Amino acid sequence: MEEILKQILNELKEMRVDINELKQGQNRLEVGQEKLHKNLVDSLGLYTDKIVDHIDDKTEVLNKRVYKVETEIERLSRQ
Repeated sequence: MEEILKQILNELKEMRVDINELKQGQNRLEVGQEKLHKNLVDSLGLYTDKIVDHIDDKTEVLNKRVYKVETEIERLSRQ
C-alpha cells in the first residue's frame, strides 16, 4: 500500500512539473505572439508609408505634366 502511495505521489510530482512546463511554454508563446503582432503592425505601417510616398511621387509628376500641358494650351489659345 505504501509503495502505491509513493508511486501516486511521484506521478503527481511529475504532473506538477509537466503543468509548470506547459505554463512556461504558454507564457513564451504569448510573449512571442505579442512581438509578432507588434512586428506585423510596424511592417504594415512601413509598407503603407512607402505606398503613400510612391503615390505622392507619381501624383506630383502627373501634376507637373498637366501644368505643362495647361500652360502650353493657354499659350496656344492666346495666339
